[in-house]
Amino acid sequence: MDLANFIINSGVGGISPLEGEMAGRPEGVGSTELDLLRQKDVGASRAATPSVACRDISPSRGEIARAFAIVAESVIDTAAREALLDRAMGPKRRKKSSEKLRRGRRPSEGLAFVARDASGAVVGTVRLWDVRLGEGGPAALLLGPLAVELGLKSGGIGSALMRHAIAEAARLGHGAILLVGDAPYYGRFGFSADRTGALAMPGPYERHRLLALQLKDGALDGARGTIKAAGRKIKGQAPGFVA
Repeated sequence: MDLANFIINSGVGGISPLEGEMAGRPEGVGSTELDLLRQKDVGASRAATPSVACRDISPSRGEIARAFAIVAESVIDTAAREALLDRAMGPKRRKKSSEKLRRGRRPSEGLAFVARDASGAVVGTVRLWDVRLGEGGPAALLLGPLAVELGLKSGGIGSALMRHAIAEAARLGHGAILLVGDAPYYGRFGFSADRTGALAMPGPYERHRLLALQLKDGALDGARGTIKAAGRKIKGQAPGFVA
């Protein structure tokens, strides 16, 4: 399923783990409203990304449970983001095959986001990374890690992060997004394994969980080989961009 079908068919619902990179499966329904929350200290490295504010709806009671806003990640989010990832994913998160594509690299410019609650605390995170599909192959993005605070797994934050990340990647002109995750869940966002059969991750992974979403027609035509890191390298210690 490509971007046009994603826009038409994507529902608001749960997110399954990205290669184990998200704990819990948020299944709340979020209604998006701009300017519900005003956020400060937002770092956007490309064209400014507007905040997206949401109210989370409890699926069991239909009540407004919590407000949150999705904003561009900034340097001040580093410690909170890393602590959230440790809580959600555990100590083995840096041993995943996708980590080989992130290590020593910066996220794709303008494509690192956090979700903040009404107090400003980081309650969710998602990043996208520049990759190359095979030796000399086309450029694409790899999505992950995606994580939400464990106690908020039913709030729709993960779904909102996914939708926002996809929309921004398309706005910035990228051709395709790949991830390692559960097809029954990520299918609602347009991801499938239909175009990844000739591609491989640079380490252990389950082939049927390598999924892709085309943002431009033909972006994955002829793509084959091992996915390679292509992002901007971190020079020395860059505290704002810990992979």
